Amino acid sequence: MKTSSYSRIQGFTLIEALMAVACGSMILAAVLAAGTALQRSFMAVEGYSIAEGDQLRVSDYIAMDCRRSTSAAVANNVLTLTLPNYYDNSGNPITPTFDANGNIQYGTSPVFVSYYAQGTDFIRQVAPSAVGSTTTTTIIASNIDSFTVLPQDITSSVTCTITFAPRFRYLAGPGPVNGTTVYSNTFLRNAAARQ
Repeated sequence: MKTSSYSRIQGFTLIEALMAVACGSMILAAVLAAGTALQRSFMAVEGYSIAEGDQLRVSDYIAMDCRRSTSAAVANNVLTLTLPNYYDNSGNPITPTFDANGNIQYGTSPVFVSYYAQGTDFIRQVAPSAVGSTTTTTIIASNIDSFTVLPQDITSSVTCTITFAPRFRYLAGPGPVNGTTVYSNTFLRNAAARQ
């Protein structure tokens, strides 16, 4: 009996190697597609959360200042509210007094709060009328498409609409995405009771 010194070398054939590369490529493509979809979903949820927070913040600020204000005015789509000066320059509450007619008075000079859209930002500006006081400007929301104050009855209530632009403007199936419009209707501090 003769023994052969030839040992058989085992390995993959070319077809097996190509099949393995094709299967690996499909798995990698699926992982990348799922990762991209998850990232887009996360960004959409984050954008929705930020927009909802901005909408609530704007509504809360406007309602808070309208309820404290004694009068409102609109010029060039800027809402300006006149508020009593509830605090002194140190931030301490001012003790209210009564005038000759029995009306409550806070301090000697009012505070003016303005709301307006500037570009895509929504601005709240506080301007004390006292000499030497500084004006404070704060961006309270972003991604604003429009801000409109409806001139219905500005002496007793303020009605506003604010449209927020979406972060994702186009979806493949339904097409363009519309913005979210927030409506606010708030009575002023001195508004007469409605019958």
